[in-house]
Amino acid sequence: MIHNHSSGKHRLWRKVLSVCIAFAMICSVSISAFAVEASSETANENIETVQSGSAEEAEELTATEAENDQSVDELQPEEPAVTTGDENTEEPTDVIEAPSEDPEQPEEPSVEPGEEPIQPADPTVTEQPEEPTVTEQPEEPAATPAGDADASVDEVQDVELEAQADAQTVQDIEQKQDPVAVQERRGSYKNYTGIAAIYYLATPDGIPESNDTQYWAPESDKSKLFGKINTKGAKWEKVDNKDKNIRENVSNHVSTWPDETAGSSWIVKRSDSSGNVDGKTYFNYILDSIWKDYKGNLEKKLGITGLKKEDVTEITLKPFKISRDNSTTSVQKYHIDCTIDIVCKKTFTAKFWIKSPEASGYDLSDAKDYIRGRNVETTEKATIGSKKVINGITYVLDGWYPENDGGGACGDQKITTWPYRPTDTELADGTVNFYAHYIPLYTTVNIKKIVTGNMGDKSKAFHFKVFVVNGNISLPFNIDETQCSGSAEITLSDNQTKMLTKVPVGATVTITEDDYSNSRYETSYTINNSVSAKGNIATISSIQQLNEDENTAHEVTFTNNKDAIPDTGLDFNTTPYILALGIVAAGAGVLLFGRRKRWS
Repeated sequence: MIHNHSSGKHRLWRKVLSVCIAFAMICSVSISAFAVEASSETANENIETVQSGSAEEAEELTATEAENDQSVDELQPEEPAVTTGDENTEEPTDVIEAPSEDPEQPEEPSVEPGEEPIQPADPTVTEQPEEPTVTEQPEEPAATPAGDADASVDEVQDVELEAQADAQTVQDIEQKQDPVAVQERRGSYKNYTGIAAIYYLATPDGIPESNDTQYWAPESDKSKLFGKINTKGAKWEKVDNKDKNIRENVSNHVSTWPDETAGSSWIVKRSDSSGNVDGKTYFNYILDSIWKDYKGNLEKKLGITGLKKEDVTEITLKPFKISRDNSTTSVQKYHIDCTIDIVCKKTFTAKFWIKSPEASGYDLSDAKDYIRGRNVETTEKATIGSKKVINGITYVLDGWYPENDGGGACGDQKITTWPYRPTDTELADGTVNFYAHYIPLYTTVNIKKIVTGNMGDKSKAFHFKVFVVNGNISLPFNIDETQCSGSAEITLSDNQTKMLTKVPVGATVTITEDDYSNSRYETSYTINNSVSAKGNIATISSIQQLNEDENTAHEVTFTNNKDAIPDTGLDFNTTPYILALGIVAAGAGVLLFGRRKRWS
């Protein structure tokens, strides 16, 4: 009996001991795992601190060395100049410049035959090249008597006055004979102020870009209409590598028209009596010069017959360009080339104007004559919605807009229905204008940050760099309300978003997050809800608008995940449960073995 009691106590103690051992193992594994995690993060932080400190010390050392070098250079005394025969010094100059009282006496001391010349104490004087002295100037005024000097001055002044008078006479003659040449010679063509001959298209639907004389009136070198121009500050266009034309802000450089009026255009009417060109008014002179071409053009294109000069009541000239070097005839060297609008009782003209990207004004794209009462068809020479890429930015043609109340560009509402019926106001000047312009295409990008994992720091600010380019061209864009040029840097914490606006369509957008793998973050990203990809660089090539809407944003989401995975490879999501299950299985085995031994 005593033996059996002792065996039962031993079994009980074995069970208690087993439970204690198992509990101790669980505690020790947990403590060691968290210790490894803590030590790993501490080591990473120490490494970053040491690197940062080393960088700062290196910058301070570099700055200190630069200051020391500068101080040494400043403190180093200048080396004394070694005088040679090839160098000039101030001391011999003082000696040489001393005037001689007697201009006929040479400055060099006389040397007897057979004697060596006496050398000055300062060797630099003898090695210095000889410079002109007062003794070499026999015509020094000091040697002339006072009375003779006054006479000489008077004679010089008389000669100068006569020369000036002669020069003024020549200038006056030149001014009368060739005023344009005189003006050009005085101020050059870039600062020319003077007369220019006026030429204009022979028909309202003519081609202003053409230099073919068949489109223009009067005949070459025959215009008798002259205005005044001022080319100061003008931007010249080169033709054959030579400044030839002014096309931008042309009306600003036309000072006056033939009737001495100023303005961005010149209007002449049948009822006007002003002007006397070959015995004609300005209106009749212009109408006669274009009548053959104007009438023939309408008869050919519209089938109009019986058109009379009396049907034309008003003509408007608008400067299209200023050109130079057009003729050897003085008054024909400069031209004011104009488009023409004609008020006719039977017809009108429709003109389509386009403003190109980055241009300051509109250019004529198409013009067509219509019989009054008919609707206008849209032009086929330009397509609304067509695109151009200028300096990496994509532009789209937007229009057509009607003219505003003043006849200029352009109305508030686009024309949506074609053919278009002109209003009486639009027909008042004989021309109906339509306008289109290129606008840049933009889109929007949202950048979002998400932090996951039981060890992820949701308050940490993660650093990003953003690049927007087209090839090698850096493009502008906005982040919130801040304008950027090509690149920018941002920081995001968990669940934060930054919006990129005014991102040019066609650009390549690259978003790069700093590498946080040393902090054991795993980075991935998605673009527009695509499949998640591992990495810290997201790129959208040739970005386009979504739903043809600038404000519909592309979504780029970066996810940083960090779980408690120590360097031992143990995963705290599963390891404790595996250990517990193993301990239970081991305890069950020990109990089963003990019972089997007792039964045996």
